[in-house]
Amino acid sequence: MLSSLIELAKESDSEKRRELLGHVSALFIAGAERYTNEEKTLFNGVMRRLAELVEVGDRQALAEDLSKVDQTPHDLVMQLANDNIVIARYMLQYSDVLTQADLMHLAKTKSQGHLLAISKRDHLEARLTDVLLERGEQPVHHSVAENPGAELSNWGARFLIKLADKDETLRDNLLSRQDLTKNHFDKLIDQLPEDEGKKLRHLYASNEKLVEDLFHEASKVVAASTLDRKKSRINTKVDIRDIRNERKDLNKVFAEYAMSNRLLDLSFLLADLAEIDQKHVINVILRMEIDGIAILCKSLDVGETEFGNFCRARCGILKLQCSIADNWMADYRVLSKADAKRVVRFLKVRLKAMEHSETLKQAS
Repeated sequence: MLSSLIELAKESDSEKRRELLGHVSALFIAGAERYTNEEKTLFNGVMRRLAELVEVGDRQALAEDLSKVDQTPHDLVMQLANDNIVIARYMLQYSDVLTQADLMHLAKTKSQGHLLAISKRDHLEARLTDVLLERGEQPVHHSVAENPGAELSNWGARFLIKLADKDETLRDNLLSRQDLTKNHFDKLIDQLPEDEGKKLRHLYASNEKLVEDLFHEASKVVAASTLDRKKSRINTKVDIRDIRNERKDLNKVFAEYAMSNRLLDLSFLLADLAEIDQKHVINVILRMEIDGIAILCKSLDVGETEFGNFCRARCGILKLQCSIADNWMADYRVLSKADAKRVVRFLKVRLKAMEHSETLKQAS
């Protein structure tokens, strides 16, 4: 059958070529996991031939369809990755068929649009990131800085920090990263206006003790709680998935958990959405001080009404006067989302560093 398709690929009618390409690509995707190497080679020959003959829109559709099919022949992936950017971007951003060597070559030789597409991949090794930064222009720099999966070498971090001195967007992207050293981070804060830098330094300084407490008290919290309630966790995972897929509203789920005193479920929800270990989140929920949970909730854009309900429920659990909830709410209103996100980033970096240090200490 495939041999006859190769003959059909020589068809001169452009509409028939387009229809044939759509048919062949659909046939390949449907059976990609079970075809033999010989069959894949034949499919490769047909699709490559047709891709040379059809219009841009048809090649774009082909690239989009095949970009997440790991069995797509390497030759075809490279052909599409070297094409016009409207076609290549699918392969450059999503295809796992491209090797590190492929990506390095493409990053060194292709256009700014190609570099931008590569910069959005889920994971970029530092040496590839360096090439993107060296050859790329401002949109590429911004994309790398805001991509948490893009590893930064020491050179890459210093390069971006230098550019950030005159690029506010780049600086904000870098301030949201979790992998900068304290020295790099201090240099970024030095670039801010004096009042803003002073405010941010104060926020970080005031949360140093919180980091210490979260780290050292985590084991006690885990031991004293039932974080592994399987049925509850399964239900919460469904809510998290629906929130991520925008089928549910975070504030409605948050309010439901708070009003029913499901604090362990709430800790699991917030931990997953903020990408922080649950043992640290349950810690900030149960602590007398409100700062930690307020910062976490504000960074996730939890509404004031929902947070107020949580504060009142929290007062009941901790056996505190209800008036204290009003004080907590007043502090929550004046906390900005941007500052909260920066502090959460700081907490993650510090906790990660402390965990790494503890691991090295135990290993030695």
